[in-house]
Amino acid sequence: MRQNNFNFLRFLFSFIVVIGHLIVISGNKLLHQFSPYFDTYISVTSFFCISGFLITQSYLNTKQLKDYFIKRAARLLPAYISVIMLSIILLSFISSYSFIEYYSHPQLFKYIAANLSFLNFIQPCLPGVFQAGNLTCTVNGALWTLKIEVCFYLLLPVLLFYAEKTNKKIALFALIYILSVTYKISLEYISDYTHNQTYTILARQLPAYLSYFVSGIVGYYFYERFIKYKTHIFIGATIIFLIERRFGLELFTPLALSAIVFTIAFSLKRLNAFGKSGDISYGIYIFHCPIIQTITYFGFFNKYNPLIVGLLTIIIILLTGFASWHYIEKGFLKRSHSIRVRQEPTASIF
Repeated sequence: MRQNNFNFLRFLFSFIVVIGHLIVISGNKLLHQFSPYFDTYISVTSFFCISGFLITQSYLNTKQLKDYFIKRAARLLPAYISVIMLSIILLSFISSYSFIEYYSHPQLFKYIAANLSFLNFIQPCLPGVFQAGNLTCTVNGALWTLKIEVCFYLLLPVLLFYAEKTNKKIALFALIYILSVTYKISLEYISDYTHNQTYTILARQLPAYLSYFVSGIVGYYFYERFIKYKTHIFIGATIIFLIERRFGLELFTPLALSAIVFTIAFSLKRLNAFGKSGDISYGIYIFHCPIIQTITYFGFFNKYNPLIVGLLTIIIILLTGFASWHYIEKGFLKRSHSIRVRQEPTASIF
């Protein structure tokens, strides 16, 4: 189980999200022709499947609940807080407001409060930033998934508490899966029927994505059985996935996508060492939107060759992800590990 290429897959899915958002945010027609090849929704939901597997593994290998939360906080918060604060400071230089107006504006304080509490949708914009020339003033549209992840982290101990106490784990997981899928389908139907976008927004909240997360948990609990039949499962999952994509369905897609992702994760052994020198996937994911927004603000995609600008933008994002890992994330992870080791000599490695 330890031999896998999840690091590569996380990087791949982050990279697809970066390209997909670059195409949309830039608003460039030449780049738009590549959009069918970079499906951000599949990438994001694949992340949720992987989270279900890896976070379950982390939780069950952690002796104390406190250590579990320390690990999760150390992995998530340093870079998250950094991108919020750096965006506030650096983007003040391109705000249409003066520094005094910017730093005293109520919208700024609302942005800080909303984003630090993972409620990014409440205030996604900074005062006078990206108000002209950009498709949206949203500073970092990718952060919406982080509140889903945080909810997963908080829910998992409760979920596994009951799972560990029952011999009918599959029934428990199936119930959660069915409720999640039902929630999403029902709200999407109501949204289409009433033409009320509020239901569309609600359909994209936590309950809707539990099906993907639970599919990852199932993958962990039934790992041995999955590995034994993974080729057959992969073929069946691929067929189901393609059929549902063709007809716009999402009934068995979470299970099918999980099976596809896990088959790849435990098959391509040459990629097992990917990311050993640094896991930059999280950094490029949370930093890419402000970078693309800024480059779009200056009109570089329209002034110059958008392909070259896009390539340079990707390089900047990759370098930022590298810097985030080496100068922000890695240090906090090592510190959290050393704290846990001092508290519990036999604590598992993060």
